Amino acid sequence: MWKTRNKATALPLFLVANSITWFSVIWLVIGTLTENTSEGNNLVISVSYFGAVMISAIIGATLLHKKLREKTPLTLWIVFGAVSSIVSAVLIHDTNMTYLPVISIVLGIAAGLGIPSCLAFFGNHTDFKNRGKTAGVLYLVIQIFSFIIFFFTSELNIEYVFVALSIWRLLGLVSISFWKFPNIQSEKIKNSINSIIRERKFFLYFVPWILFTLINFVEAPLLQTAFGSKIFNDYMWIDNILSCVSGVIAGVICDLKGRKLTSISGFILLGLGYGFLSVLAGTQFSQFLYVFFDGVAWGILYVTFIYVIWGDISEGKNSEKYYLLGGLPFLFSGITEALVQPFVNYIPISTSFSFASFFLFIAIIPLLYAPETLPEKAMKERDLKSYVEKAQKIAQKGVEKKQKKETKKKQEEPEESEGEKGENNEEYDEARKLAEKYY
Repeated sequence: MWKTRNKATALPLFLVANSITWFSVIWLVIGTLTENTSEGNNLVISVSYFGAVMISAIIGATLLHKKLREKTPLTLWIVFGAVSSIVSAVLIHDTNMTYLPVISIVLGIAAGLGIPSCLAFFGNHTDFKNRGKTAGVLYLVIQIFSFIIFFFTSELNIEYVFVALSIWRLLGLVSISFWKFPNIQSEKIKNSINSIIRERKFFLYFVPWILFTLINFVEAPLLQTAFGSKIFNDYMWIDNILSCVSGVIAGVICDLKGRKLTSISGFILLGLGYGFLSVLAGTQFSQFLYVFFDGVAWGILYVTFIYVIWGDISEGKNSEKYYLLGGLPFLFSGITEALVQPFVNYIPISTSFSFASFFLFIAIIPLLYAPETLPEKAMKERDLKSYVEKAQKIAQKGVEKKQKKETKKKQEEPEESEGEKGENNEEYDEARKLAEKYY
């Protein structure tokens, strides 16, 4: 399924898919539990869950990152997640809010602690040349797993949902015996959080990513109000399907044309989506356009920024810290959404969409100055391979054509005309020029 540095890493990558799926579904379940609660409770639970995820991720990426590369600590992390799900099933009763903040904290710790190590494993076991394609497939697999779990548990009582999540988490143990983190010699160079932020390449990609996550999650409550809750939820299904398709395509484009062009395309599409909502305010056509552009842009930006770019930049370094910093804006935005919710009725919706479109286009500016993270050597090698293959096809076509004419000549013994000779020479000349361009 995945082309990686080690062909035996497809099964260990299941742990990455298992962990991120578990985190995503837990997020959806907690969101479902807080739908009919007060805004104050929603904020408390959001802060509890995402705060715990962020703090545990920071600890996992800095203090425990070497330990979490080993099989035993990873096994304990998986078991802790499964146990926390069972405990949640015991403590929670339908919409009882008494224990929900505590449950949110425990689940947040269980989710966040090893996520940086999982993403670092992905980054270190994929090559520049196919990291995008692998990320696209991984994103699709995670979305499919999340949909299956959520679909089959949607009619169950909340206790049984947590039990199902516990079973799913334990399935991650299948990957442990195949887990092997590579030894990276250059990690002797210490990379502090501060030094990573000051890296020009990291900074120029990080700033647009922060803008995207803030805008997207600030606008989410406003979109729900503008569309209506039912229509908004229906649109989100379409949005997710589009993001799955675009995520796979984005991964391919990342490897063919580079990360920079792919990132810029995502920002442009999302900016257009908000632009249509502003210009054609209140129309169903504008909503359709937004859902289309948002779904496509989400797949592009999620694959590029969550999986690919930080893996490129951290090549040969402590990848956990890069993935941690890259993921923090996304996690913090979950709290931002809860903070914005009480003020939805006081914000002019059409104006907010205009500002969102404007700032998304502004976010492209740092990307214009950002260096391409896909090495030039990898791009040249791919282009060379493409041109050589094309030259071989042209040469083969010329040989086959010549053989046919020689066969025909033997049968009929006509003299080859000057035009036919020139035609054959043109075939060979075209092949030769393509080959000489890169040799």
